[in-house]
Amino acid sequence: MNFSWKIFTAFGIPVRLHFSMVIIPFLAFTWVEGTGIEQLIVASILTILLFGSVLLHEFGHALTGRRYGVHTADIVLTPIGGMARMTNIPQNPKQEIAISIAGPLVSFAIAGVSFALLLVSPQLPVVHPLALEMLHVLFQLNLMLGLFNLIPALPMDGGRVFRGLLALKFSHLKATQIASKIGKLLAVAGGIYGIMESQWTLVFIAFFIYTAAGQEERIANMREAYKQAQKDGASFGGSPFGASPFGNRGYYVYKESRRPAAPKDDWYDDNASPRNARVVEGGKVEILSRKDPE
Repeated sequence: MNFSWKIFTAFGIPVRLHFSMVIIPFLAFTWVEGTGIEQLIVASILTILLFGSVLLHEFGHALTGRRYGVHTADIVLTPIGGMARMTNIPQNPKQEIAISIAGPLVSFAIAGVSFALLLVSPQLPVVHPLALEMLHVLFQLNLMLGLFNLIPALPMDGGRVFRGLLALKFSHLKATQIASKIGKLLAVAGGIYGIMESQWTLVFIAFFIYTAAGQEERIANMREAYKQAQKDGASFGGSPFGASPFGNRGYYVYKESRRPAAPKDDWYDDNASPRNARVVEGGKVEILSRKDPE
């Protein structure tokens, strides 16, 4: 992702920090009451707890995906949450459900451990008040993170679980279209409520969900177009093709291999130059200009 920096690698997965995350320590500092060094320490701890909770949530997705052969290109931390950017979509709906639910389950597990520690803390001989306060924050943060991500709207985890359940009965495209429409409706409702209550953060989140839900539907349409092209007899080369936001592997689709009787579609242009290639991976399409390999 542009404007992000790699900060470390864990389990073979690069972790990147989006530049906008620099605002979080400043926000944490303004949220914390007090003055001087104590305020700075508490704000720093809050920032670490937030980063750590989101990161563990995303590793829940990434490591579960690895079990099913789904590679994670990287994890990007942003102010509105983390993104485990996977290079392909699981073909089995049950696998998508497992990968999607893994993140919230990690968050709920952290919340459960925090709550258990709060219950036993009165029995401990000495507990610093700051430690108790941070346990409360860790519990509330992860409980909210888990519940928020279970909203049944794409691209939230709950939306992906919902799509996986729908895909057990319908095609991936149909399931995505239904989940996307529900996500957009929820986003519109949330946006209207946010405007009425002057909750501009909610308006921003609603806008993100609405646009991302539309992107999920476009990706599903591209994936369907790729499958249709295979049925129509287009030739595909499996050579790696540069880097893209979705990973490093792609497939060349050659103009001259098209059958005359094949139906037209929005990702293939008969007037395009024979040197133009369509690069498709995991249902995602990019149009790049490159000389066809011999």
